[in-house]
Amino acid sequence: MTPTDKNDRAAWASLTHDSLSAQVGKRTLTAVQFFFLNFGLLLGNILVLFNTGAFASVVLHATGDLGVSPSHASWMQTYYFISLALSLPVSSWLAATVGEVRLYLWSMIAMMLASLLCAVTGDLFWFLSGRALQGFFGGLTIPLSQTLLMREYPESSKSFAVSLWSIAALSPFTLGPAAGGLIADHLGWRWLFYLNVPLPLLAAALVWALLFDRQSQQRKMPFDGVGFLLLAAALVCLQTVLNQGQDADWFNSSRLIVVAIVGFLMLAYFIVWELAERSPLLDLRLFARRNFAIGSIMLSVSFMLMYGLLSVLLVRLQVVAGYTSFLAGSVLLPLVFLAKPMASVMHRVVHRFDARVLVSLNMLLFAVYCGWISRYDFFGRGGWFTQPLWSQVLEGFCLGALFVPLTTLFLSGLTPRRQTQAVELGGMLRVLGGSVASPLLGIFWERRAAFHQSRLTESFSLHDGWAGDIFARLHAAGLYGQLATAKLAAVAGQHAAVLGLDDTFQLAAWLFLGLAAVVWIADPVGPKASVTVKEDQRHAVLENLMEES
Repeated sequence: MTPTDKNDRAAWASLTHDSLSAQVGKRTLTAVQFFFLNFGLLLGNILVLFNTGAFASVVLHATGDLGVSPSHASWMQTYYFISLALSLPVSSWLAATVGEVRLYLWSMIAMMLASLLCAVTGDLFWFLSGRALQGFFGGLTIPLSQTLLMREYPESSKSFAVSLWSIAALSPFTLGPAAGGLIADHLGWRWLFYLNVPLPLLAAALVWALLFDRQSQQRKMPFDGVGFLLLAAALVCLQTVLNQGQDADWFNSSRLIVVAIVGFLMLAYFIVWELAERSPLLDLRLFARRNFAIGSIMLSVSFMLMYGLLSVLLVRLQVVAGYTSFLAGSVLLPLVFLAKPMASVMHRVVHRFDARVLVSLNMLLFAVYCGWISRYDFFGRGGWFTQPLWSQVLEGFCLGALFVPLTTLFLSGLTPRRQTQAVELGGMLRVLGGSVASPLLGIFWERRAAFHQSRLTESFSLHDGWAGDIFARLHAAGLYGQLATAKLAAVAGQHAAVLGLDDTFQLAAWLFLGLAAVVWIADPVGPKASVTVKEDQRHAVLENLMEES
């Protein structure tokens, strides 16, 4: 066993240790107190997750109010994801140093202050700082809140606790965008952050009042501070290049060249440092195991595609088609029909099949969804909401079946202690996939839209009969000269945007097909004859953390 395996990762204790059991010698909560504890912890967890999905549908309101271009929209999400990713490997050390209940309390208060900063500032720098702090302190509460809740449940009811907790896991992708759009359209986008002021305080107050005597003994744990600083510097530099590259013309900007070089040097130094460190921040040696390497990379890429398509679609529906924030978010509501039910079913059947079969089928269905939606004209307004309904239901099916088999795949063959490290590293890679999703797919969409607009302009000739008919219709509508030309250019731009969006979904379809084939390189993860109750609970907790982190 390596020294890293011997580390007691307090914040992840619920995954592998007996600390899931109620603490001996502590007072027992009454039924009313137990209800309010569930309410407080679930409320805090939902708030953290909603800050991911709900903001995606209101980001254009924020850029407009802050006086910046829509290209800055991805910045407001990506720095949130980067900070969330950085919080995951330090949560265990902070929990051991500060105490779990105390860390949860201070994290919720810090998240509240960060939300207040986002709500009141009119400056982009301070808004991005608030979003980054939101992501970091919110990310600290994800493993903590589940651990605190699970410890209060008796052994016979832990399965129910896991099921209850998992309800919030898929909310950022299903209910979050519609809820955020409703708030933005009727109250204003800043209210999304104003609501994050009293509610985290309520969650923190309930947890402190009910668990004040549950303070765990503080203990010293090794912390790889150098590795953390190197990783933070590398991620911030590389994400900045990705965010600003399109506006700054990529490597024609000497500043971006310097930032990119610094980022890659810090990343290389981080890898060398971690491989030589006795107590590393992240156990990179896990990549030597084939199933972990393939499973974690597939999870990161598939989440990048899924979240990137969601972000691109939400923004383009508002910019190109004139959808309100709520209407754009409502397009994703059908995901809720099958997302959670499918996750529950998948958890029950994953041990009865080779995990590679389930992963491959899910990737194929994602490819079908992407190919299907690329053929639907959202901007034609030719029908009611029911036309894209079934494609979104299919995506909900795929979303619900995404995390469980992939988690099973990359955890196969690992000891329980190494599984906690694998979830920590795999969860971080998944979050980083979300951080690069919006910029990468947004850039692809912009390039394809520009290409199609150029082709449409080239194919237009005043000598064609249909061109004369178009101008006749414009003249009949009272548009002459430059007004008619501007209107024609706007229509061409809208059509090019639709074609660019189609190309983006088609690219994703091909990539999902590639992932469906790549999974077969992994070693078989055959069906298990029997799974103990404790092992089943531990895997369910791991799966929930992978979905939420």
